[in-house]
Amino acid sequence: MRFRLSELARRAKLPPIGLGTLLFLAWLSGCGGKEFKADGGSSSAGSATSGNAGTASDAGEGGNAEGGSSGSANGGRGGSAGSAGKPATGCDCGAGTYCQDGTGDCISCSNFARFTFKAPQKLTSLGQAAVSERFPRVGAESPSLFYVLGDADNAKIQYAAAPVSSTGIALSATGRVESGPLFVTGFADQNLFFDRRDGDNRKLRKAKWLAPARITGDVPFDEPLNAPGFDDYSIAISPGTGHVYWMSTRNGEAELIWQATSLEAPPDPEVLDLKVKAGKSECPRTGDDATPWVNVAGTLLLFRNPSVAEGCAENDSGAFDLFAVSLDADGRAKGTAVPLTSLNNTGGSASETDPSLSSDACTIYFASNSETGDYDLYKAQRN
Repeated sequence: MRFRLSELARRAKLPPIGLGTLLFLAWLSGCGGKEFKADGGSSSAGSATSGNAGTASDAGEGGNAEGGSSGSANGGRGGSAGSAGKPATGCDCGAGTYCQDGTGDCISCSNFARFTFKAPQKLTSLGQAAVSERFPRVGAESPSLFYVLGDADNAKIQYAAAPVSSTGIALSATGRVESGPLFVTGFADQNLFFDRRDGDNRKLRKAKWLAPARITGDVPFDEPLNAPGFDDYSIAISPGTGHVYWMSTRNGEAELIWQATSLEAPPDPEVLDLKVKAGKSECPRTGDDATPWVNVAGTLLLFRNPSVAEGCAENDSGAFDLFAVSLDADGRAKGTAVPLTSLNNTGGSASETDPSLSSDACTIYFASNSETGDYDLYKAQRN
């Protein structure tokens, strides 16, 4: 039996893909802006977080001529958050906008032609000594977060209503190993998606989360999202398009695959062809977990990949970096993914992983082990 996101919506008596369309239109009405294009162009109908980071060759951290990302001279996290242009100028920007570094301009967060960030801030209230925190994903109301506490063999899903001032609440039951939480609204019976260790394999699941710490209707996904005898994990969903992305070992090795679930006759899942930019090289995506995240409109994919140098050789002792790429209407990558250099550490073994954006696209969340060796959660504002 094929799984289709639209089947959840059908209980609410919507047409097969009507729910995704309604969600998409409602989101657009709240936040306009330029649509992100792989070629750096734009259209007049903007998506709330749709966007690209420029062209396939200079997208993302390059920004514009007045202050792209530069990083620090010692190869650290970026120091001044990439202010390579004019000195910072203060400006009073409204909701859904940010003050562009080096100017007095307020830029819509839905415009991804520039995709740089200020210096990251650690979410210290969620940190625990010698314990990793990973997979930050926004909750129902800003600034709430779902995240994962503990290493891979003891991972538990947590929820924090106020991650900057309070600790999280455990959602995973005792004895369960769960990871990759994703909160997506708009479906009749499920809004929390994640993976759980089931015997020798990880399997994708769906449930209903009720604030603050209750989960009901917890069931596994049917085939083909779960393939018997293999691992399926780290799910990302775009309700605006019905595209689903996740990691699977069904073809013998860990691959990032996707499926257009909202169609009347969904195609079989297929591998998402992703390449990452390394100098002038275009390198294939590698690694056992891309930790993907996709925006509601289905136009922007964030993920992690092992750091690579010119020529695609492994860099920084195999540490992970954050990348972004725009997606076309069919859900495939429009160009080469670019590194988020204002967030990625370079010249060492520190990793950045598990990126996601806030609902207004003004804040990025991710995990890094740059300070303590264990992963901690960070957030950074657009710049």
